[in-house]
Amino acid sequence: MLPPLPSIGRSKLSIGRWTFTAILLTASSGIAQDTKPQKPPGPETSAAKFETLAWSYSHDKWQTGPTDIIQKWRAYTVSFDSADDDDGDGKPDRWAIPHWVAYQVKKHAKLPAGPDRPSPWITDLPLFAQGIVPADASYHYPLTFKNRPPYDRGHMAPKFTAWRMGAAADWNTHTLVNACPQHSDLNQGIWENLERRVDAWADTYGQVWVVTGPILNGKKPKKWLGQKGETPVAIPDAFFKIVIKETATPTRPDVLAFIYPNKSLPKAATNHESYLTTVDTIEAKTGLDFLQKLPVAEQAAVEGGKAKAIWK
Repeated sequence: MLPPLPSIGRSKLSIGRWTFTAILLTASSGIAQDTKPQKPPGPETSAAKFETLAWSYSHDKWQTGPTDIIQKWRAYTVSFDSADDDDGDGKPDRWAIPHWVAYQVKKHAKLPAGPDRPSPWITDLPLFAQGIVPADASYHYPLTFKNRPPYDRGHMAPKFTAWRMGAAADWNTHTLVNACPQHSDLNQGIWENLERRVDAWADTYGQVWVVTGPILNGKKPKKWLGQKGETPVAIPDAFFKIVIKETATPTRPDVLAFIYPNKSLPKAATNHESYLTTVDTIEAKTGLDFLQKLPVAEQAAVEGGKAKAIWK
């Protein structure tokens, strides 16, 4: 049985000793402005902006499905798990993590260091009240975890990539709709190295697209973060990342597909070829369908192919 949900009043939200007013997220249309967001006044306020770069970025250009709770942010599009039946046991479940996050990266001049990150991380108050999105407290594991592997709030769309789109985009990667429990050695090691390689590929080739997210074997979480009174968060068994770049043939993009286990890996590791796989394999493990924009025959050919090496 899942732990009970945190309490929420008519207009005030209580998490532990913190109480604050709920602020609803609202979608906006048009082109977002690169204005620096104001620092939120309290621990769990809503994000500074909730909008995508219309007419300029197409984060899920290649079309990923199925979709669940879709939010379109300035730097990414996320499909977050709802109270659906992921494991097919006939009961609603809440993983409190995204199914997938898609983002486009464009060539950009070198940037200085980005702005500070919010602390604690930002939640979505209406979805938190439903037990769907966690609060930051769910990631604060207790002392009983001292001798167990530590888990970070692992960005799916990275902060430093979003910084290319402005301070608001950077800030809003620190929302818990963009996070999964990720082993710190993975998050701060080879996974981050791949994220930075993705940025470098965008600088080399002009632009690339990424679809990334968790893998839960058998669609049954084995471990959870969160204590009594907190929203439980499923700990993935692995993570996937699919990187896509255009070629001279619009229906035959070049694709790199990776799966990394969610465990301690050497932080200095950069042997990404060891984790190459096929898109078909990721689809089989997640139940997702990628590259839906492609014609059926081309989709099958692209998804069934395994790259022999990563791009230079």
